[in-house]
Amino acid sequence: MQNNSRLPLLLLAVAFTGCATANQGGTGNATSPVASGSAVSTDHPGSIPVLLGLDPVRADLKLSSLQCALLDSLRSEYRKSARNITAMGADDADGALRSEWDLRSLTKKYNGRALAVLSSTQQDRLRQIERQMLGGNLLSSPAEQQLLGLTAAQQQSLAAIQKQSAAKASSINSQCAAGQLSSFWKWNNLHRLQSQTSSQMLSVLTPKQKKHWLVLSGQKSGLPKIKDPEASTKSLFEEY
Repeated sequence: MQNNSRLPLLLLAVAFTGCATANQGGTGNATSPVASGSAVSTDHPGSIPVLLGLDPVRADLKLSSLQCALLDSLRSEYRKSARNITAMGADDADGALRSEWDLRSLTKKYNGRALAVLSSTQQDRLRQIERQMLGGNLLSSPAEQQLLGLTAAQQQSLAAIQKQSAAKASSINSQCAAGQLSSFWKWNNLHRLQSQTSSQMLSVLTPKQKKHWLVLSGQKSGLPKIKDPEASTKSLFEEY
């Protein structure tokens, strides 16, 4: 049985890793950390291997024993690589920035591999679960923006919200790294920021788009909401 109480922090941390790097790159070679705009403009800001490692999600998707075995292997590889990446980025600011990009690239790669294990029907249901878990933060996804028919002005508003959120997340992380903030309060503040960002992003939608969003979210999964920072005081990378 997986520890579901860690899910909020896991998804939150991965989502904010992308948020913190989303506005630092340009265009060009997508393998370059500085120029991987396509890598950060992902349609899945959270970690799919982590999400698919949870028993309630597996039960909801009706995964077979073979699918679960394949996903267990992918999740193990992902966690091991994530540990190595974050360990290498712990020494200095440049290393931390490189670590953010490398983790984002790693997550995108393993998200794709994990999704390939699912049927099209299972992928559709998983997307509904992502909407329920990440809320408005998922509106950073180009696919979601296209699905909802967002205007250029709405996209610009979302980008501005994301950029502001990234700056705040970076400040919180810096305070923790400098010893000015405990790990518990770091995640408490990041959770609050995530909730605020979700609300701000959803406010960009028109009433019709919001209604469509609710329909797209599907039947409630029964999974824990991203709301309880006291569920675990450990960071994402202590869990890996």
